[in-house]
Amino acid sequence: MMLAIRLAQQLPLGIPTGSPDYGRILQNMIFLLVWVVVASIGFAIAVPIAMRVFNRMTPGVDEMAELRKGNTAVAIVMGATVLAMSLLVLAVVLK
Repeated sequence: MMLAIRLAQQLPLGIPTGSPDYGRILQNMIFLLVWVVVASIGFAIAVPIAMRVFNRMTPGVDEMAELRKGNTAVAIVMGATVLAMSLLVLAVVLK
């Protein structure tokens, strides 16, 4: 317990001093919006490409027809494909 108290006393509280820098906050908000647009464009391009590659890798299987039938396994695999491609695009955007 004493160790926890000592560690808590050494942590910075993060109490801001002075007034906030609204110019910096506005600049960060603009950068955020720009990155949201860039990521959206990246996802809009990458997901259809990933689905086409996935369709080419599974000849003889119509994934959309299987989804309409309620095939859960196909839904899970397609969802995992979209998730993996989204993580890849996110990694590229954050670099």
